[in-house]
Amino acid sequence: MTEPTPENKDEFEKKTEDSSTPVTPNPDRVILRIIENEMKQSYLAYSMSVIVGRALPDVRDGLKPVHRRILYAMYQENLMHNKKYSKCAGIVGDVLKKFHPHGDSAVYEALVRLAQNWNLRYMLVDGQGNFGCFTADTKVQLTDGRIVSFLDLTKEYEQGKKNYTFTAEKDGQIKIAEILHPRKTKENAELVKITLDNGEEIKCTLNHKFLLKNLEYKESKDLKQGESLRGIKKYFAENKNLVLAELNGNHQVLKVEFLSERQDVYDITIEGTHNFALGAGVFVHNSVDGDSAAAYRYCITGDSLLQTDKGLIEIKNISERKEEKINLKILSHSGDINNASKFFNSGKHITKKTKTKTGYELEGSYNHPILTWRIGLDFKPEIFWKLLENLEEGDIAIMNRNNSLFSNKSLNLEKFYPEEGFKNNVGLPKSMNEDLAFLLGALVSEGSFHNKQILFNNKDKVFYYKVKKAIQQQFKGVQIYERKVKGDCTELSIYEQKVVLFLKNIGFNEAKADGKEIPFSVLQSKKEELQSFLVALFEGDGSILHKFDKRHGGENLLISYDSKSEKLIKQIKIVLLNFGIVSNNPQLDKRNDCKKITITSFTNLKRFHEELGFFSEKKKNRLNHILSMNSSRMSKIDFIPFLNDYLRNKYQKEFIIKNNFDRYNSLNKNYLKLIKIIDKEDKKLIDWLLKNRFYFDQIIEVEKTEQLKEVFSIRVDSKCHSFVANGFINHNTEARLSRLAEELLEDIDKETVQLVKNYDGTREEPMVLPSKLPNLLINGSSGIAVGMATNIPPHNISEICDAVIKLIENPDISIEEIMQFVQGPDFPTGGIICGSVGIRDAYKTGRGKIILRSKINIEDVKNKQKIIVTEIPYMVNKAQLLEQIVEQVREKKIQGISDIRDESDREGMRIVIELKTGANPEVVTNQLYTFSRMQESFGIIMLSLDKNQPKVLNLKEMLQKYLEHRQIIVRKRNAFDLKQTEDRLHLLEGIIIALNHIDPVIALLKSCKNTEEARNGLIENYKLSEKQAQAILDIKLQRLTSLEQNKAREEHKELVTEVARLKDILSSEQKILDIIKKELAELKEKYGDKRRTVIQKTEALHIEEESMIKPEEMALTISHAGYIKRINIDVYKEQKRGGKGVIAAGTKEEDFIEQIFVANTHDYVLFFTNKGRVHWLKVHQVPEAGRYAKGTAMVNLVLLEQGENVTAYLPVKTFAGDKNLFMATKLGTVKKTSLEEFSNPRKGGIIAITLDPGDELMDVQITDGKQEIILTTKNGQAVRFKEEDVRPVGRMGKGVIGIRLKGKDEVVESNIADNTKTLLTLTKKGYGKRTAITEYSTINRGGSGVINIKVTDKNGEVVSVKQVSEGDSIMIMTKNGVSIRIPAKGISVIGRSTQGVRVIRLAEDDEVSGAAIIKEDTKENGETLPTTDSRPPTTDNSPQPNTQHESSSDN
Repeated sequence: MTEPTPENKDEFEKKTEDSSTPVTPNPDRVILRIIENEMKQSYLAYSMSVIVGRALPDVRDGLKPVHRRILYAMYQENLMHNKKYSKCAGIVGDVLKKFHPHGDSAVYEALVRLAQNWNLRYMLVDGQGNFGCFTADTKVQLTDGRIVSFLDLTKEYEQGKKNYTFTAEKDGQIKIAEILHPRKTKENAELVKITLDNGEEIKCTLNHKFLLKNLEYKESKDLKQGESLRGIKKYFAENKNLVLAELNGNHQVLKVEFLSERQDVYDITIEGTHNFALGAGVFVHNSVDGDSAAAYRYCITGDSLLQTDKGLIEIKNISERKEEKINLKILSHSGDINNASKFFNSGKHITKKTKTKTGYELEGSYNHPILTWRIGLDFKPEIFWKLLENLEEGDIAIMNRNNSLFSNKSLNLEKFYPEEGFKNNVGLPKSMNEDLAFLLGALVSEGSFHNKQILFNNKDKVFYYKVKKAIQQQFKGVQIYERKVKGDCTELSIYEQKVVLFLKNIGFNEAKADGKEIPFSVLQSKKEELQSFLVALFEGDGSILHKFDKRHGGENLLISYDSKSEKLIKQIKIVLLNFGIVSNNPQLDKRNDCKKITITSFTNLKRFHEELGFFSEKKKNRLNHILSMNSSRMSKIDFIPFLNDYLRNKYQKEFIIKNNFDRYNSLNKNYLKLIKIIDKEDKKLIDWLLKNRFYFDQIIEVEKTEQLKEVFSIRVDSKCHSFVANGFINHNTEARLSRLAEELLEDIDKETVQLVKNYDGTREEPMVLPSKLPNLLINGSSGIAVGMATNIPPHNISEICDAVIKLIENPDISIEEIMQFVQGPDFPTGGIICGSVGIRDAYKTGRGKIILRSKINIEDVKNKQKIIVTEIPYMVNKAQLLEQIVEQVREKKIQGISDIRDESDREGMRIVIELKTGANPEVVTNQLYTFSRMQESFGIIMLSLDKNQPKVLNLKEMLQKYLEHRQIIVRKRNAFDLKQTEDRLHLLEGIIIALNHIDPVIALLKSCKNTEEARNGLIENYKLSEKQAQAILDIKLQRLTSLEQNKAREEHKELVTEVARLKDILSSEQKILDIIKKELAELKEKYGDKRRTVIQKTEALHIEEESMIKPEEMALTISHAGYIKRINIDVYKEQKRGGKGVIAAGTKEEDFIEQIFVANTHDYVLFFTNKGRVHWLKVHQVPEAGRYAKGTAMVNLVLLEQGENVTAYLPVKTFAGDKNLFMATKLGTVKKTSLEEFSNPRKGGIIAITLDPGDELMDVQITDGKQEIILTTKNGQAVRFKEEDVRPVGRMGKGVIGIRLKGKDEVVESNIADNTKTLLTLTKKGYGKRTAITEYSTINRGGSGVINIKVTDKNGEVVSVKQVSEGDSIMIMTKNGVSIRIPAKGISVIGRSTQGVRVIRLAEDDEVSGAAIIKEDTKENGETLPTTDSRPPTTDNSPQPNTQHESSSDN
């Protein structure tokens, strides 16, 4: 064989690199391959197949591998729709263990999706419990200056785009970090809204963490008003190297609101620091692993004590197996006793340990929930399931104490007897009893082990003899050895090893003082036996102190118990809690290095007195003082948080304000008066509290153990799925197969589908399910693989069944004919599909796009109209939609809405959108469709795996693939049934032969020595098979009766008929198809329902912008500084003479309103710039603002180039051909163009006039072709000529000479001559004059004109020339910002050839920059609606673009 050499390597690689055809081994010819290339191709091919295989559904059963594995695992566990639910932990664990060796997140999320009725048209999993960041529209600050929503980040990530954000280091420095894995983390999550002092609102889950000013994290729900969050002042988008230590801009929390609606939530991953910057300017923590926080998959550690009908049992001791059926009664939330039917060992997981203020502890996996108490909506206290992962110091845990559960019978002890072999015949108790429990309590407190013997001593002789007597009674014949010890004590010893081993076997462990614990046999005892144990225990190491205390009526009691064993202390606390007694947090007693628990409050002392008590008379007498103590005392620790504040804030009644209701004794005392004041819902709360008398205990410690520990749980057969462990109330979630899912799995055990080895070769799993239903089309599918994606919509099961039946009847049926049965997609959330073009495209080609709209109707109530939304598009979240609509209303993109609210309930969705009076419902509806997700597009891509290859199929091809699959399944099923029937028939034939020869057969059997001889005799004499012979030998005598013989012969006849039937089916393809038709008809009958999605005939045409705008008259105001706004004309209501008038607009001190005109919202405003371009704006595109608002800078509305300024603006209703635009430039050119040529608006504007280099457009007027024009220049010249002298030219034309300029003279302004007015001329140095228009003679255009004003060094150049009436006012502005308003009539009317008079006194370095006319017809009693001609200022101090509208206050 020739090896590749350096010389021939390139040629060798070229020949082998792209070879993908399988090669048959040939001993005479071996094809050489470069190992690197072979590895590359093999790896890529494998990777692609895995990625595609996981992401795309199989066309036959419509499932991806993870969904198929979940359903199959549930099927194997017999989790049928009519069986009991199974804990999700077990389901997920089964799938991972058997078929899916990957992260549990993917399995759990897939399981959840199969159970969500808004996700699947027909659910495949029946789930119960709580299946489960930021909302999609929350924005993240990126380093490129963009602020992008989570949803858009996710889309960009899927497209391969990398994005970067800012992240805060531990020392507070800001760095750059790449955004990894933007994703949806949970659907339908509970939300909280955080409002910041900068006006930003952030919606996120209750547990999402925010970075505080002190660089610590705090969950959103726990944020308080006024808390400072770490913010960022500068984002440094242009220079990322400057992004260090610039984060001193902190933001304060203004409000924290718990929202009633739920939304899907998203998150991103940031490596290392795990935090990122939101667009709101604050830093938040990210999810490290992206797992869903609501996945209640695992539970509590093994030493947790469950309250059951078999006593207190450590959960790990319920079973030694990983999973097992159990039958326990357990205590649930609210005191209900429910059945626990299954035990789960969920494997090892990192745990979290929590501790309460009074010392109760629980340890479990991060996602284990416990019941807590919090402030809910309207500040009403409420219960809330909270994960250990999210639990924080200060949270309130709800502890069970009022409801108890003990073993209902004494524990049988015979199974704990030591093995035989003991010489002495000492008797042992058969079951737990009160004396034995008392003995064990005494031994735990005062007993010990020494040299395999048990010792006990005590000073109290009565107690000592009680223990001695108990030993003698329980262990008949035992010898007790006694001796005196120091301290005037008598000590007894038990040497008898039979007794010692027995006591060890029932839980009295051989340990030192720090290892003592309550024997399990006691924990599993009846209540009376447990009471005896505690009496002895507290008699030994317990004490009671009676002291006088002025605060409590002169006396107080304190019960305590000391032990060096932490486990014993914890157990005692839990046992006491089961008796309703709360003990205080264990404290270290430094005198004896022991942990001490105490019982102090009146309620708990009284409960101890009633339930337990002491043994000795001395301690009993002290405890009896409880009978004379003040019962109205209030505990410092035993109260109901938040209740007082809630009642007082809500009702504001003197009785409620003056009394306390947060202690149970006062709540009981005031109950009858209280319920007369409060409403029914609050009465339910009070009754619930008094019934359960929970203990509300504050969490003081939450510790991450960093250790992997086994965790366990149980399945509770109840609606609440809760159970009590360690006093805490716990929870789980469960699921089972839906009835429809069982149809997908039917016949899987009849060798109908190929089974392949799982990942480790220990089990088999199906490649595809039998799938009696066409699941891919009825439930749809979506997924993204490498370079491909699928998005198949769900359909109605009745329609799909009908279509398959018609395909069977007519294999040549066309897609158009199929569409007579399949109208289109049918989404679980309903909605409306607009038109059928997109549906037809998808069904014919496999690709198409449909438009989905919300279903609405219009209601008229009391002269007000409402838009009622009853259905929304598929996968649109209702709460998110409402927020989006509110935001669009706030931004004035949607107008005419006065209120929006959600009135949805269990009966269905109802979103009410109230309209303002006069608003057009059709216009508002169009706005809603355009600016919100009430209209969505759904891109259909019917891509699936066909024989493991991704293919885009049309509708008919998909139906054919399903039908081909079902033909194979039905054929294999019948073949399996045939084999089973033939096997049974074969046995029956042998049995019937034996029955026909019953006497010889019996004689043969009697003569045989053994079974083998009998079997061989039957085979030889009657020509039977070995199986037939064995079946005869297995016949019971009762089968030989005549009745049984007849049954056998009848069964034989039936089997013969059945075999013939099955063979007939297998021999006919048509009969197989008939079976499929029948099954489909049955499925339609069983599961068929009405369509939810309506398909309307008309397509969703593009909604023109004007169709969303109501035609109405608006007033537009333009200020001298270039701010523009529109306001409804109704604001300027008509007034009588002498009225006060109204303010048209707020302005800055140096600004003023220069023009106001009325135009319809559908009219245009033309903006002309100095560079000869014209821009269009519809009036409705000008932002509407209030009377006191300044408006928006025009540069924010018109797309201007660098150095381009607006020099003129004209309102235009119609572009009439009989009107002209007359333009004048700085260098004296004039041009007349028909207005009609400006009737086609273009984005970015068009050329209005072609300018020579250095020239600028100065002025534009609308003329009728018969007017006269006056041009004036800065050097004091003026020319008056007829408009007719200027011939019309096109837009691109340059125009003609209007005035010949001398030197560096320039045109200042143009005016349309009106002989009834005067021409006001103002110069740079503050001089001015008025001259009668009649003094300007009409000449031909192009002349140098006449003198308008004499320009000298004294008065300076001309800056403004305006045509004014006697009643007008003039507003004069200077370069330094000074403005003066003077009446026009105050300026003298003089001849043309004069210098004018001083109009304004200027500072030495100041000069006039411009002027505007305040029209006489806009003044009313000092209040002004100012207006001038159409010319804006020509100064360069125009406002710069601004991202927000500016407004001024009332003053």
